[in-house]
Amino acid sequence: MQAILYIGHGSRVRAGNEELRLFIEKAKGEHPQVTIQECCFLELTEPTIEEGVQACINQGATSIAVIPVLLLTAMHAKVDIPEEINDMKKKHPNVTFSYGRPIGIDPTVIDIVKDRLRAAGMAFSNKRPKYEERKPISILLVGRGSSDPDQTSDLMKIARLIWEYTPVDEVDVCFLAATRPNVEEGLARINRLPNDLVYVVPYLLFTGVLMKGLKKQLDEWSKQTKKDFVLCDYLGFDDQLISVVATRVQEVLENDVQVNCDTCSFRYSDAQKAGTNA
Repeated sequence: MQAILYIGHGSRVRAGNEELRLFIEKAKGEHPQVTIQECCFLELTEPTIEEGVQACINQGATSIAVIPVLLLTAMHAKVDIPEEINDMKKKHPNVTFSYGRPIGIDPTVIDIVKDRLRAAGMAFSNKRPKYEERKPISILLVGRGSSDPDQTSDLMKIARLIWEYTPVDEVDVCFLAATRPNVEEGLARINRLPNDLVYVVPYLLFTGVLMKGLKKQLDEWSKQTKKDFVLCDYLGFDDQLISVVATRVQEVLENDVQVNCDTCSFRYSDAQKAGTNA
């Protein structure tokens, strides 16, 4: 019997975990033919991945489609979750596991960013702006951060797409952890530009301690400079993402998952790396 297991990151903030649960309840309705659908977390809260798998098996699942409900492909999606699933394969040899991909670069995500900018006060049409229509406004896109070059380069591409479809003259990127530029460096770079208005967009799925820390940093920078830093709402589990997650599920069910790992430093085993370097 087919099952779907949705895996979120997990947060120390209870509200962030509730956001995922509510979102998954809506996403389940996109595949009503699959009666076994469960939600679990990678870390920081419960149920764990092992508990999620067991919940599926207890209901009679013999095949589990595992869906990482993450914004971008990085260590969690490439290593941490697959390692957990490999352990489950050993523990449950009679159960088939198939693995999907995160939300990734998708036009829907760009639309959500535009919605967050509009909600924060930026007015613009849905038309792609001409260069001469661009205004002296900056956008700073703040990602969670990763040591994985695929993840950071994907966010750079998303930043470019945001620039293409918003009438601003600058979109920059910084990260909350694990890589550079960090938030302080990102704000310093933005501060060197002549634009007095800066929209800061947290590229995050859920609220948590990272959002609180970011707000504190922006408050400090607002006191130190003459620029107007406008903190937008984080992406969140917007209902528009339901169709994207439904597509990721369908890819797994149809065995049609395509993942870009061309520059992934984690794609080779230690033996393969040794052979490559020999």
